[in-house]
Amino acid sequence: MRRRTVPAVSAAVLLLAGVTGCSASGSAANDCDASFGPGAMSSSVEVTGGAGEGPRVQVPEGLTAEQSQRSLITDDGADGDRGDARVADDDTLVAVNLALFESGTGSELLSSPTWDADRGASFVLMDPEMENPLAESLRCAVAGDRVVAAFNPEDSALLAGQGTIAEGESIVGVIDVVTVDDLVASGKTRNLPSGFPAVVTDESGRPGVVLPPRPAPDGSRSADRIVGDGPEVEADDAVIAQVLAVGWNGTVDPQNNSWDTMAGQGGPKPIGTEDDIAASGATYRAELTGHTVGSQVVIVEGGENARVVVVDIVSVG
Repeated sequence: MRRRTVPAVSAAVLLLAGVTGCSASGSAANDCDASFGPGAMSSSVEVTGGAGEGPRVQVPEGLTAEQSQRSLITDDGADGDRGDARVADDDTLVAVNLALFESGTGSELLSSPTWDADRGASFVLMDPEMENPLAESLRCAVAGDRVVAAFNPEDSALLAGQGTIAEGESIVGVIDVVTVDDLVASGKTRNLPSGFPAVVTDESGRPGVVLPPRPAPDGSRSADRIVGDGPEVEADDAVIAQVLAVGWNGTVDPQNNSWDTMAGQGGPKPIGTEDDIAASGATYRAELTGHTVGSQVVIVEGGENARVVVVDIVSVG
């Protein structure tokens, strides 16, 4: 059974931190403006190990990164499709495998527990409202790219958080981009089956539910309102999603409303696998299996605590 864990990077730069607004990215790789460019240090780091392998690095002596920099190693086989690929830009979620090293000693500070060319071990939220050097090193990258980054001492201190690096030292990162996903469902919209509530979305992708004037149904059922083009969700996939749950009386469940941006609590949330239902309380998780990443799934749960749950499947790990 696949399990995905998060490396212990500083909480200031970690995945799924609060986001103040969400919309489809829409950026093309050729139109994206990167925050960091290549520099002497990022270009001089020697990296061995290909995609899907934990890297080994040799950091040149005597070089420092006065400005954070990154060198982008692209997938040569994907050059023709790069302009159409979804890019790491504002309001996207990027699945990565990564390793961070202290430049002075070359010692490894952390590494993804499992390197897999098809599965990311960690997720980085591209949030324009949050200072995040790790995210900025990924900006304009697409799935299949490898980023070699050298962070200046200030950014390195933010990355290290409560970890220990020498004062004025730089962190060097090797980051493989596995997937880039929008924070809202994106795909073909279809009509919901008879008996389902009406669901509408605003220009940001945030859904609203219009309940029918009838008693709640028995049992559970689900249907796609938007069909995404991502991989099919499996029972042992750890799902990350936008969620809105509305009781049959019209009350929004604040514990299951990832769209609430108050106090920085908005943004996609981890739902887990089917085996995680008991711990997470996400009784609707099983209904997501078989749907595709990028879809918006509308779930009707009947019974005493009847409710409607609208789930945008953002990614899986």
